[in-house]
Amino acid sequence: MPEISIEQQIFESISRATRILIPLQNLPSGDCLGAALAMQEFLKKLNKEPWLVTAGEIAEKYRFLPHAAEVKDKLEQSRGFVISVNTEKAPLDELSYHLEEQAGRVDIFLKPKEGNYEAADVSFKSDRFPYDLILVLGIPSLDILGRLYDENTDMFFETPIINIDHHSNNEHFGEMNLVDITATSTTEILAELLESYESGLIDTSIATDLLAGILIETNSFQHIKTTPRAFLKASSLIAQGADQQEIIKHLYKTKSVQLLKLWGRALARLKEVPNLGLKYSLLKSEDMAKAGSSDILEVMQELVTSLSDAKVIVLLAESETEGVRGYIYLHPNLVSPEISNLLGLTVGEGNLGSVAFAGLDLAGAEAELLSRLSKIKDRISK
Repeated sequence: MPEISIEQQIFESISRATRILIPLQNLPSGDCLGAALAMQEFLKKLNKEPWLVTAGEIAEKYRFLPHAAEVKDKLEQSRGFVISVNTEKAPLDELSYHLEEQAGRVDIFLKPKEGNYEAADVSFKSDRFPYDLILVLGIPSLDILGRLYDENTDMFFETPIINIDHHSNNEHFGEMNLVDITATSTTEILAELLESYESGLIDTSIATDLLAGILIETNSFQHIKTTPRAFLKASSLIAQGADQQEIIKHLYKTKSVQLLKLWGRALARLKEVPNLGLKYSLLKSEDMAKAGSSDILEVMQELVTSLSDAKVIVLLAESETEGVRGYIYLHPNLVSPEISNLLGLTVGEGNLGSVAFAGLDLAGAEAELLSRLSKIKDRISK
């Protein structure tokens, strides 16, 4: 009997499911978001009930994507409670209940045809979670999901997971893992998967979401990791109706004055440590207030694009509510569990990660960062 491919296994699992959860981290990358939005719309065409949720918020610049406004900010937590009664010795005749609203109590009445019910006949349990399947897209580790995972570990443990990703450090945490490290983006993998199943279901919205993910992850095909396969897939999506001009208009031709002001402040404080392959900058909370923008992730992505010769790029940003957080980019050759643990971060989309410097001001966080990086100096200089 021929072996069933991972792609076939994925769609067999989807066909058996009804309610499907698609979780995203806080401020998901364009690749993650594009893949999730495309998958959501594709599942709707299969008469499924997808629930797309983020652990935080969606970056302003990505909100133009089709159906981005439908992303939810919390899980549906309605999990039933089951009361089981053994009726072998006393067959059930009637069942009724009375709700005591003032007392905050519901009384359930069971009348047997004969015999009696005893306390030992009754048992209790929680009903299953409200999702039949979880689709995790473009996320190498469940920890990256933040509070969505931390507060619902039982759900992730008990519900089957399909894991689709292109990162080399993916932890293969799913029951089914479609991880292709030769792909330039998760949207590229997903586009091939959806086309292989039923290309006729890919409409303009789905094609636009997928193309956006590819363009963002390859920096509009300027990134060194861009492959002919990515070009071919983008061409195919355009042929299927993807609105390339809409994507370019929002991502590459329009930048707010506020963002440019914040970007300028980051450039003004740019520093370099050659022996660590490091280029970094600092932003104070007052910088964001004066610029009128707090889009730190966008500034970080601009730094990564502009400082392509650096092995480590860091933006230390101060927040009045959250303290100092470091946004860190590592060259692909430096991405490893050892280095991530030393720096205290989980590396995610685009080799980007973040770490909180609890209890430290900007100067203290800067000193701590340099101290941690000095411990991997030999690795960086290779």
